[in-house]
Amino acid sequence: MATCSAINIQLVGIGIAFPRWIGLWAIFLTSFFMSVMFPPIFALGIDGLGRNTKIAASFIVMAIVGGAILTPLMALISQSAHSIAIAYIVPLACYCTVGLFSAFWRKLKQSNPDAKAIGD
Repeated sequence: MATCSAINIQLVGIGIAFPRWIGLWAIFLTSFFMSVMFPPIFALGIDGLGRNTKIAASFIVMAIVGGAILTPLMALISQSAHSIAIAYIVPLACYCTVGLFSAFWRKLKQSNPDAKAIGD
């Protein structure tokens, strides 16, 4: 997951820096890596929650509605900056968040002695 988010960060960066055909293809390629990231996000997000697993799973599934919130934010940014390429800072921030979550997940789990890591 960290690898996919790092690749998406680079691809969105290319999309912002080169807003023509190269940027279009870079943004297009993010879909592949984004689809690979959701299952581990879901699995890591509910791991070790015990009786709270069902409610956490519900929140993660409902978080998909963030696309309905972040899209208007992208529209506001693109209108104020007069560039859709600049608006891609929003998904860039999201990919950075996912990357940080995946990079520090083990440390977060180790700091909670009651939680077990996947595969333990």
